[in-house]
Amino acid sequence: MAKRLLLALGSTPAALIGCHATSVDELPSAPPTSVTKISSGGFRSPTDAVASPDGRTFYFAAWDDLKQPAVFQVASVAGSTAAPIATGAPIEAPIGLVMSCDGASLYVADMGGDAGAILQVPAAGGVAAALGVTGIVRPRGLAMAPDCKSLFVTGQLDDTTPAVFSVAIGGGAARVVYQGAPLRSPTGLHVDSLGVAWVMDHRAQGTAGEGVLFAVAADGSTATEVASNLKMGTPGGVSLTAGGGTAVMPTRDDDGHGQLTSVDVATGEITQLSTPDLAGPAGIRTAREAGVLAVVDSESATIYRAE
Repeated sequence: MAKRLLLALGSTPAALIGCHATSVDELPSAPPTSVTKISSGGFRSPTDAVASPDGRTFYFAAWDDLKQPAVFQVASVAGSTAAPIATGAPIEAPIGLVMSCDGASLYVADMGGDAGAILQVPAAGGVAAALGVTGIVRPRGLAMAPDCKSLFVTGQLDDTTPAVFSVAIGGGAARVVYQGAPLRSPTGLHVDSLGVAWVMDHRAQGTAGEGVLFAVAADGSTATEVASNLKMGTPGGVSLTAGGGTAVMPTRDDDGHGQLTSVDVATGEITQLSTPDLAGPAGIRTAREAGVLAVVDSESATIYRAE
């Protein structure tokens, strides 16, 4: 499977890495081996999270105790207290999150209203602003492009066709990268340094069962199955490790217990890290310049740190 995947993407194992200011040789590519509880309380139903470039601060989308949609900030150490940095309109139903390469801005995929919107929030806190993106309905997952100048987005066309899009970080008309089958309901998203989009789809049917991780070629020519029978939560999340080479996804085992599923994208080898406290696996994102991943538990309203 791995050899076919690499041929389909027109790449080599060493090239399947993220875009970092720090040399990738200094960053871990191996799967995470530990998970630490960072914060719970003061928020409900978190969906997605990102880490600052150095991994010291996590940001996540959730609802506050007054049931207002918000974006929160929390230090990535155990026992930290989360605080909102943007609350209420135009934020309605935040489901996807990504950070600009310089760490100054957060981008939010919001499914509220008739079509949804993509919003920008200052990482230092402030008012959320709509980017005025057109051509995308009900955006779900976000990822930063290798050039740091555009966003990749999972969502759908006006006719409900599932798709992966690209749009400038300043907003405007979206470009379709890939649309239609085998995608059915794509959510979580990570884009590597070659523009390959790693897409989680909890309704897609794969060779081993429902729930698939796809690799969408940078030119949009193919969507190749990487792993299937992934019992992910909603939204499904995926992130490559900071050094690249390993895709990590919060999932459930056959008994419904939480775990982190890791796939070596060069060999196709799958490893599991049991995380029994993870009740509702959702979003995940690596720090760009540190071996730290922010992990979301939507059901128990908890943020974890994996490394």
